[in-house]
Parts: sequence; C-alpha cells; structure tokens
Amino acid sequence: MGKRVTDYPHTISFRLTDEAWLRIQKEIAGGELTTHEWCRKAALEKLNNNYALSKAERLLFEHFVRAQYLVTQGFQLLADDNLTGDQWKKLRAIATERASELADNALALRANSSRGPSR
Repeated sequence: MGKRVTDYPHTISFRLTDEAWLRIQKEIAGGELTTHEWCRKAALEKLNNNYALSKAERLLFEHFVRAQYLVTQGFQLLADDNLTGDQWKKLRAIATERASELADNALALRANSSRGPSR
C-alpha cells in the first residue's frame, strides 16, 4: 500500500447511538467510502456551506445547471415565439461561458433556502 498523498495531522472522534450508526451504514452501503471517509466528507461539507463538491461532482453539477438554464431559457423563448437559430446559438454560448457562475448561483440559492426564512 502506498503512502497517503494528503497529510491529515488532526484526528476527531465521537460516539454515536446505534440508530445514528445504522443510518450512516445505510447511507454508505454500496458506495466506495468508508464510514470514516463519509463522516470526514460530511463535516467538510458543513464547513463549506453544505456544498463541498469533488472536482467530478462539480463538473457534473455544472453540466446539469447548464442544461437546466438552456431548457428554461429555450422554452421561454419558444413560448414567446422568439426562438431563432441565432438566439439558440447565443444562449448556448452564454451557458457554456457562464457554467461555473450559473453553478455558483444555484449553490448559493440552495444554501440560502436551506437556512430557512430570514427574519
């Protein structure tokens, strides 16, 4: 077995009820993460506004948000009877150029909505 590339100098441990332990086991069943890796990832997600994504997850999310943008904008233009070939090319270019920004906005909206109504 090779040496771990990332250095993790700090350790956190905690106790769980049987119910919580079983819920975690159910959550990771069939996946590649160990219980410890899953817990580490969950803690880091919380620190990162509940949307710490791996590079692969971020890429997939950007593609999904880009597709959602194209569908919503395209259908609106169709409904307004304004969709032309040039308009569609322009929308596709915008979605491609701004995929990262669109994903950031979607994640920020999700983080804000999960916090509940502001007072």
